[in-house]
Amino acid sequence: MRLKSMTYVSLSVLILAACGGNTNSTTSTSENSSDTSSQLNPVTLRYAGWNLGTVENNNIERQMLAAYQEANPHVTIEIIERPVIIDEESGEESTVSWDEFFATQAAIDNLPDVYMIYNLAGFTAQGWTEEVTDLINTDDEFDQIPLDIRQSAAFNNRYFAIPQTLFYFGFFINRTAINRAGPRAVYPTYGMTYEELMDAAERNSKAPIEGGDGIIGISGLDNLVNWLPAQIDPDLGWFTFNESTGYHLDSPAFETAVQEQLKYYGPGKATYGNYVLDALDPSKYADYFGVSQNVFESGNQSIRFEGSYAMRDWFTRSLNPEDSLYGADIDFIGTPSWNVPGVGNVNNIPAVVDYLAIGKGTDHREEAYKLSKWMGFSSEGYLKRLELAENNPLQSALNFTPLIPRQDLIDGFFDLYPNMTEFKKIVEEHETFILESLGKNVPGYWNSRSNALFDTVQIDGVDTNRTVGAAIVDIYSGRLTLADALAKGLNTIVNNEWTLAKEALDAYLSQNA
Repeated sequence: MRLKSMTYVSLSVLILAACGGNTNSTTSTSENSSDTSSQLNPVTLRYAGWNLGTVENNNIERQMLAAYQEANPHVTIEIIERPVIIDEESGEESTVSWDEFFATQAAIDNLPDVYMIYNLAGFTAQGWTEEVTDLINTDDEFDQIPLDIRQSAAFNNRYFAIPQTLFYFGFFINRTAINRAGPRAVYPTYGMTYEELMDAAERNSKAPIEGGDGIIGISGLDNLVNWLPAQIDPDLGWFTFNESTGYHLDSPAFETAVQEQLKYYGPGKATYGNYVLDALDPSKYADYFGVSQNVFESGNQSIRFEGSYAMRDWFTRSLNPEDSLYGADIDFIGTPSWNVPGVGNVNNIPAVVDYLAIGKGTDHREEAYKLSKWMGFSSEGYLKRLELAENNPLQSALNFTPLIPRQDLIDGFFDLYPNMTEFKKIVEEHETFILESLGKNVPGYWNSRSNALFDTVQIDGVDTNRTVGAAIVDIYSGRLTLADALAKGLNTIVNNEWTLAKEALDAYLSQNA
């Protein structure tokens, strides 16, 4: 895999071990611990994750934690549930934000021993993550993870988290819906060009005949400004970011992506409403598709941009005779390629990595690391996930490919999803990726991409602050030209946010060397 959002040179290939790699199982957790567990001191590890679902559902993450306890009787895992907030007026329930949750835990010196981390750069700069470089440097199995993924968890070659899961962003296809679109319909495939994808989207649409039976071609084109620039200019990453030089919103590649997205969100978008969901008036959804939202999940959409993690829920729904997705033949093709003059077709598929961190100051560093490894990258842990998923495909569905690219692990995953033939080509054959997970890895990303103040505008006669994120929406919606935004300092603002946050992180690293 070659990730270019963190390092912008040719790096290791994801599938180094996919064809002929070592398929010998690692020493099991039970072998390591079961015979000696009576001699080990009891340990309680507090664990927090946003993917745990409910106690009642007992999803695969909770089952993995239970399996670890069973194999390691001296370990007790205490799951820290995120607090639920109940709106006093509506009565609706919601969980507190991950940031707020951890700020509260840190304030009372009560960080979990192991937790999923959505802002690695920010949490590290605040002193919430335990450095684990020494543990990683003595772990031979960690070296089996592709170099790019390993390095994405480090700052200045110092590790403050470990990779847990690997996903991709790109386009899902529903062959069942495509088959209903008519004789002109075509199956989109991995590696096709952007022009071919949009042509397929038009062909794979059908106007409603009886009311509610329409098929729309594609959605998710609001993400073009994020991933398309990296296809047009291979030196760029997600949202034009380059680790060495920052953001490039003033680049020709970003301008091309803006103009393409403007087609479907700007004043002329109605022209594309017959096959682009983004351009269709939502008030027409019910007449066209029989639903007011979730058109893909109702079976009325051929192509949808989404993270590959969505496959788990869609797969389980496709097995339910009572569900609108029952029997759906769904696959994943990633992002399309772009023909760059003098270079050829460039296809930098966005990769998404989740990480586990160990709480700063934990009393159980090594035990916490072992649990993180089990829940994250280890081959042993992934084999257990495959076992759970095979035994109970509904409750224990697996939604991510292995971080260690052993062929037996890859085959085991796709044995669970035999229809996902295009997705398997990506995992086994594709070599160039960009890191989407900038919110986790890049200092100041969310301020740079969304939260920072851009300018003040008049809305209904009232001065209103406009954030960078709102400005980007206004640009691709035709309410603000890119040229005017750049003249107001857009590119400077986003790079200043990155620079300030990077300096804060560098200062922390220097003070805690």
